[in-house]
Amino acid sequence: MYDCIIVGMGPAGMSAGIYAKRSGLKTLILEKKAPGGLINITNLVDNYLGYDNITGPELAMKMYEHVKNNEVEYKIEEVTKIKKEGETFKIETNKNNYESLTVILAGGRQPRKLELEDKLKDLKISRCAICDAPLYKEKEVLVIGAGNSAFEEGIYLSEFANKLTILARSEVKADEEMVQDAKNRKNIEIIEGEEVKSITKEDEKYIVETENQTIKVDGIFSYIGYTPMTEYLSNLNILESTGYIEAKETETEVSGLYACGDIIKKELYQIITATSEGAIAATKAKKYLTEKEK
Repeated sequence: MYDCIIVGMGPAGMSAGIYAKRSGLKTLILEKKAPGGLINITNLVDNYLGYDNITGPELAMKMYEHVKNNEVEYKIEEVTKIKKEGETFKIETNKNNYESLTVILAGGRQPRKLELEDKLKDLKISRCAICDAPLYKEKEVLVIGAGNSAFEEGIYLSEFANKLTILARSEVKADEEMVQDAKNRKNIEIIEGEEVKSITKEDEKYIVETENQTIKVDGIFSYIGYTPMTEYLSNLNILESTGYIEAKETETEVSGLYACGDIIKKELYQIITATSEGAIAATKAKKYLTEKEK
């Protein structure tokens, strides 16, 4: 029996793990892939307090080392179901079953797919510039998206590609400083208000058709938003219409169940807010258990 099981080992989950362990709780973090979450596929982080700039994988590793230094137990297992029986949570994974008095949900979210992806089997869309940029050295690349992620990753990709096109389905939503940086680069073209209608492949080139033009490229990267990873939580009745968790200061409607990071419905999705919420969730879990003992 654990005092606190944390689902997810991104910034929110690792922060929660450290705070829970240091408060004396028997703590376990469960993560289905690798520590760090989405920051593992982020090229540059330049707005996290204490770092002028650092790569996403470097920041993830520093957080992971912090978790290890605090001897927080963790396992690489995918959580498939959570239910509450009396005062105990039952957590099922693809490998084991666990019990805990509290649970903190910090599973984050995943990149949203283009509608065309499920229709075209040969279509290879990348969502990790830091992983795949070297494959497109001196080639032509298309980035689909209008927000900060599209521009951040597009700017990084432009260091490798001969030509890079950023295609925004609506108006550009990225920070002005980032947009200006992209505009100042000779090999970046920005197209606004154009939606992809079809993608075909011919002689190793992707042919992308929009309403008004045809774009031929060697590779396509997509940054069109995210969907929360909450499918396994539908039985708990804590999700709002788009799949995010409704939480008030990390508390859900289920006593002893907390949520933090990108998995919750909120206004600002940033690393610094995720780590803050992780700390708050762990502190609330400790308080909840302390009050139950009285």
